[in-house]
Amino acid sequence: MNPTTTVTTKVSIVIPAYKRPKQLAEAVNSCIAQTLLPYEIIIGDDSPDSQAETEVERIRSHTDIAIKYVRNSPSLGQAGNVNMLFDSASGERVLLLHDDDMLLPNALEVLCNCFTNNPQISVAYGKQFIMTGDGTVSIKRSEGYNKSFYRTKEYEGSKLTSLEAGMVQQFPNNAYLIETALAKKVKYRDIGDACDFDFGLRVSQSGAKIHFTDTYTSKYRISEESVSMRSMNDAALKAYFMVKDIAVHGESLNLRNKWLQDRSGVAVGQAIANRKIKSAVMIFFSRYHFRKVFTPGGMKRLLLIMIHLCSIKVLYGFLLLLRTKPPFYYQRPQESVVEKKI
Repeated sequence: MNPTTTVTTKVSIVIPAYKRPKQLAEAVNSCIAQTLLPYEIIIGDDSPDSQAETEVERIRSHTDIAIKYVRNSPSLGQAGNVNMLFDSASGERVLLLHDDDMLLPNALEVLCNCFTNNPQISVAYGKQFIMTGDGTVSIKRSEGYNKSFYRTKEYEGSKLTSLEAGMVQQFPNNAYLIETALAKKVKYRDIGDACDFDFGLRVSQSGAKIHFTDTYTSKYRISEESVSMRSMNDAALKAYFMVKDIAVHGESLNLRNKWLQDRSGVAVGQAIANRKIKSAVMIFFSRYHFRKVFTPGGMKRLLLIMIHLCSIKVLYGFLLLLRTKPPFYYQRPQESVVEKKI
């Protein structure tokens, strides 16, 4: 297909940005290098400076694709920024791309073909290559990553139900193509690091038909700057409780339980890191984590829980001590007042 051809169905690509101007430029360049061009690219920037805007202006001067840049002042936060971008999209379908990720050149063409061949669907997505901070792709790591999220030939099409796809994270955190009206209706919720997962889950719960294509369509960057790598990230912990509360039966129940077992260790670790010790203990001794208790990782998590519990106990004892008068406490006797006789 001619790389200058514009897609018949208008597709908006929206990119929420924050303090990663060079990586944002790579993301935008991957959008204008598509074999099937987008109708528009909209960037919502929460950065405190104009570096991202400078990069966008440089790219804009070399393409005929409409690129809209919005500087958010004050910043909107991740959920607010994404919702602003969804509301600004004028295409019939919209693709969300994180500012540090990239599309493969045939991404839009592949995903739009999914809609053409399956007109009943509302969402389409493919597999993700995993790349490091410098952009190096790991094939082995990518294969393992996609397998863990049911993105393999066995599950191509709509083999999983929509709810199952959202529940086990086959629905990716970005680079999916979705009907714009549906994205605007569901919207992101401001629940912190888990807002990507929450959006995918609620789209799945809406009854929308979802389609997975066994084709690589994007590159997902995992680096020290990534949300998933931050020490206080609690996305897995929140996702764990969201999935645990879903009532399902049959094969869906088996998939749910396996997902909870696979993610329980990470959830405990994030609970400890965020000092949510009650949640850490609850998950650690649950049936989903039971098989991991005596593994090296399980013993490490148990040790960290015990350290936190001991610290809390010592602190509580110290506070009680401050409230209690010690045996040697000396209280100065009050002076007697003698009335003077007039």
